[in-house]
Amino acid sequence: MKIVQLTPYAMDRPGGVQSNIRDLAAWCRTQGHEVRILAPPGDPAHTEEGLMTVGTARPWSIHGTSFEVSRATRQDIKTAVSELRDWGAEVVHMHTPWTPLLPWQLWRGLKLPSIATFHATLPESAGFDPMSAALRRVGHYFNRRISRVVVPSLAPYRQWEASGANPVPAILPPTIDLSEWRAAGETAKSSETFRVVYMGRLEARKGVSVLLDAWRAVAPTVPDADLIIAGTGEEEPALRAQAANLSRVTFQPPPGDAEARALIASADVLAAPALHGESFGLVLIEAMAAGTLPVAAANEGFATVMTGAGADLLVTPGEATALAQTLINLASDPDKRTQLTKWASKHAMEFDVATVGTEYVKLYAQALAAPT
Repeated sequence: MKIVQLTPYAMDRPGGVQSNIRDLAAWCRTQGHEVRILAPPGDPAHTEEGLMTVGTARPWSIHGTSFEVSRATRQDIKTAVSELRDWGAEVVHMHTPWTPLLPWQLWRGLKLPSIATFHATLPESAGFDPMSAALRRVGHYFNRRISRVVVPSLAPYRQWEASGANPVPAILPPTIDLSEWRAAGETAKSSETFRVVYMGRLEARKGVSVLLDAWRAVAPTVPDADLIIAGTGEEEPALRAQAANLSRVTFQPPPGDAEARALIASADVLAAPALHGESFGLVLIEAMAAGTLPVAAANEGFATVMTGAGADLLVTPGEATALAQTLINLASDPDKRTQLTKWASKHAMEFDVATVGTEYVKLYAQALAAPT
């Protein structure tokens, strides 16, 4: 098959959607398929097999998270569609098509059999939220017009089900090539300290301030503990100020791919204290493959991943005391860490691209076979 992956996010920007697209495309090529990736432009120096950049993008923030709003001119779309038709494009896979606007523009121009992955879980609100309501309408628009909607876990599935989706989405986790994470774990130099790492965007919903509150109890109880916060974002100045009187806390810029794997693999714990808005736990799976235990907030997305023995590593979102106690317990019980690490390494492989990729290819084939 000749597969087109459509994304509203520049491929050089770190993110779970980009990782999913990259790993799925690479695996599909190993199975004899061809893949083009259409995305807004990012760093001109960035190269990616099969990448076509289209239109423009600018940053936007809502509900405590940041993303890009992308669009292309009519001529941009016409040129891209013509090139893809000449290439022989057969099936389209859209990613987060409710993020304006590029995937929708290209999908409408291509008029090909399609599936769509809606990666996000919408924020829950006690009252009426016009933005969430609008996004649900967009979701239902695509659900009526494409072969299959896919969501990564039960958390967004339940939202679609509650809103009356017909048909209900398929649940398929993101595709992750874990081979380099496993290799990083095999070659990692273990830290002489009890190392905790947070890696990701520094924005309110990610809960890094909760982690710093927890560190006030961890640092004096575990004197050899280190906390590394790797990332950037709008909350960075406030978080640095919050950490000013805490011991053994280090901030660093977002690392590149190889450096990220090495950093996570060197840690005892990956802290993932996100308060809400997580539809899956990609970073948790990567950490487990690298031999690092994730201690995560029990939001619905992370709880989807941390099942079985992993439930012991979940804490109530926003509760610094519970997070601190879990970190302290792990620091003081190396036998427990070893036991959980063995479980985590095996559990991570359930999400490897070699396992999940075949299911996506089946959906592409079904879309192609469906009557038009």
